[in-house]
Amino acid sequence: MTQSLPSPSVHARTAGFAGHVWRSHSGFLQALLLLAMMIGSASAATVRAYMQPESVHLGEPAKYVITIQNGTLQSVPQLRLPVQIRLNSQLQILRNADGNRIGIQLSWDVLGTEPGEFVIPPQEILVNGEVVKTNEVRLVVSEARAANAAADDANTPLLQIEVGKTEVYQGEVVPISASLFVPRSTVVLRRVGLIDVNKSDFAIPRFPQQAETSDTLINGIAYSIITYRSTLSALHAGDLKVGPATSELVFDVINTQRQGQRQVPPGMPLPFGMFMGEAETRKQVVKSQEVKMKVLPLPTEGKPDTFSGAVGDFSINATATPNELKVGDPLAVDIIIDGTGNFEALNPPSLVPPDGWKAYPPRRYNADGMMDPNAPPASQRRIGYAMIFVPEKVHAQLPPFELSFFSPTQKKYVSARTSPIALRITPGAVAATVAGVEGGSGGTEAPKPPPVFQPKPQISDILMNLPSKARWLDTTVASAPLTSSSRFWAIQSIPAALVILASLFTWLKRRRSESTQGLRGELQHLWRGLEESSLTDRDFLQRAAHFIHRSQPGEVKDEELRKIISRYETQSFKATPGEAQGLGSAERSRILSTLAPLLKRTVMFTVAFAMLSLGASAAETTPDEGYQKAREALEKGKYTDAQYLGELLTKRQPPALSSAVFTLIGNARYRQDDLGRAALWYQRAQLLDPLNPEVRQNLRHIDDKLRFFRYGESSPLAEVSLLLNKNTWIIAASAGVWIILLALARYILRGPRRKASLASVLIFSLLGLFVFVPSATFAAIRPAPANRVKDVMVVTGRDVRAYTAATVTSGDVIALPPGSQVRMLEKRGAWSYVEIPRSEENLRGWIESATYTPLWPWDVNLLP
Repeated sequence: MTQSLPSPSVHARTAGFAGHVWRSHSGFLQALLLLAMMIGSASAATVRAYMQPESVHLGEPAKYVITIQNGTLQSVPQLRLPVQIRLNSQLQILRNADGNRIGIQLSWDVLGTEPGEFVIPPQEILVNGEVVKTNEVRLVVSEARAANAAADDANTPLLQIEVGKTEVYQGEVVPISASLFVPRSTVVLRRVGLIDVNKSDFAIPRFPQQAETSDTLINGIAYSIITYRSTLSALHAGDLKVGPATSELVFDVINTQRQGQRQVPPGMPLPFGMFMGEAETRKQVVKSQEVKMKVLPLPTEGKPDTFSGAVGDFSINATATPNELKVGDPLAVDIIIDGTGNFEALNPPSLVPPDGWKAYPPRRYNADGMMDPNAPPASQRRIGYAMIFVPEKVHAQLPPFELSFFSPTQKKYVSARTSPIALRITPGAVAATVAGVEGGSGGTEAPKPPPVFQPKPQISDILMNLPSKARWLDTTVASAPLTSSSRFWAIQSIPAALVILASLFTWLKRRRSESTQGLRGELQHLWRGLEESSLTDRDFLQRAAHFIHRSQPGEVKDEELRKIISRYETQSFKATPGEAQGLGSAERSRILSTLAPLLKRTVMFTVAFAMLSLGASAAETTPDEGYQKAREALEKGKYTDAQYLGELLTKRQPPALSSAVFTLIGNARYRQDDLGRAALWYQRAQLLDPLNPEVRQNLRHIDDKLRFFRYGESSPLAEVSLLLNKNTWIIAASAGVWIILLALARYILRGPRRKASLASVLIFSLLGLFVFVPSATFAAIRPAPANRVKDVMVVTGRDVRAYTAATVTSGDVIALPPGSQVRMLEKRGAWSYVEIPRSEENLRGWIESATYTPLWPWDVNLLP
């Protein structure tokens, strides 16, 4: 059989294919070799932090993740978060298949409590025996989603409003109700926010917090109905619309898919714990429908001259005491107005006719007693007027009082009158005086008119006057009372020595602080790790190689240092356990002596770096420039930008704190209708500048609106002592002592022969005592900064209430208006046990932790 030989072309193709295979395998082997070298050289752990997602809406959770590569996690970090961000879940740890050698992922669910851009600082984690810091990340929290975004969600509660009448007269008071329909089987309501209705066309009092509850069945679905009641009156005539009403809700939506067959029958309440771990917490604004109304104008025909705008149906009754009196004696008249309608538009009834009577300003009061602001408004009301009349002549009766109003039921104006009240009035001092004047003879003087008081201030807005330059608080060093330092007593005898000692102490303190920070501090920490005697050879070489890489960024050129790195690579990656050679004590000492110069050279590098940092910081935005930008934004009406720029100054490292910056942020918050946080920043400004008149007036204005609770000082003297800081009082007291001592020294040097010397000593001694005694007293009783702000929180949320237990279903203690101060006694999860200041007696109760913000989140030693 003849075997055919392959042609030359076949040989060529075969050779080409073999070469291609060789080249492919050669590239593959080179890639494997390169990968092995990269794995061998990657000895240091890699730590990175990020947010997922980086931007969320208010009430939506985000995930804060820390990943660790090529490292062993040895301790779980304690998260440091801004006050506006709180944890929403516990730590979750994900590892790879072989445990924790290659990759670890730590994650937390966090929740923003207010809109803004927030910086989460670097976190410290112990990995491979070393403290490693993550990078800082940012989270942007925007306003909550609009109500219509989830209108089609079957698990979203529904809000509906109803009006008692749809055709009314202008100024007529009609009832309005807002009802929440909550699905009972899938939704658990946690908190109902303030129900807000557009008030451009109607006057609508605030909906009270007390509500009526009922149940209903709609299309086979059980609903709980929560109804809030109030009233409204039209401000002008025309075809108008009421609503829509809005309310911010916090509720849990139960995951029925995970519950399986555990369905709740209609009308049956949910058992506690049934949905633990199977519910989603939502924070959402719900919106109601609009209601059309036809508002009729009040007729012009038949309008009395005394009509003041009151619309309703009223009755009037009057009583007077005493029934027997003299001319010039006061007569107390009590008028009761009963009915339904617009009581706020009523004027005091007028006396018809008023001749011969002197009237004094009336006092209006609620005849039914104090009204509960949390209770629904009553349809029937009674108000009273207490009035004083003085008869100027003899009368047989008190004339009737007349009240004019428009009756919507009768559709006409009505003038209601009281019945005349019979009196027995005899001539008195005033009548005798008049008769005496007419007869030409003298008489007694007429009674003096009542005193006229100054008008009370009626502040309707905040002051926006800010200084052109802020006075910054020194946040680089914490202040301490001079009496706690021995250097203060040295200044009384050796001032020059004190200056030298203070300078030396400051220099040593700064040097010590610099030695523990930055690259030098890190190298010192690594050096102390190298000196540990219990290290294995591998750990010793690993730390030595890490010390070299940190002290000399880039390529290592020194031959001795390269030998140490090569020895580490051979010991850790290339040699088998049997081939690895141990390190003797002599070799360890040689390696330490080789690395010692690197630590010394770092000192010069740190000094040079500090000089470069000074030049770089000069190019950055200074606090004064940032303050001017925020001030310009505020003047242009860009309140959100002004707030962001101002708060950015307080988040610097170190923070730029100033009373002017706090006032600016408070003004921006006020213009955004955030009165709670405006009061918070004004209170912070008052801590730094208690005499600032603008801050005091703005706080008073917000207090008139909200009536919040605040802690006061223990005594008037303690309040006066806060006008100056403690060191100022101490210096003033020491100045008084110096005046006395100098006067005595002058008297001793000049001798007691001159009488003038003794007199001057007494004068200066009294002057010194006059300065020393009050200054020393105020320095002694001045409250410590830590006691003024320790555990003090300010309520910034709306519709906050204190409860008798850590649940909204428990009993009420008191409503806490925004801006109220509370002192935290205990924190338990999402709830805090607090003390509430009151003028009579402090109260205690439970409030939600997300509703307050610390009064002073910075170092308390920075307070003056």
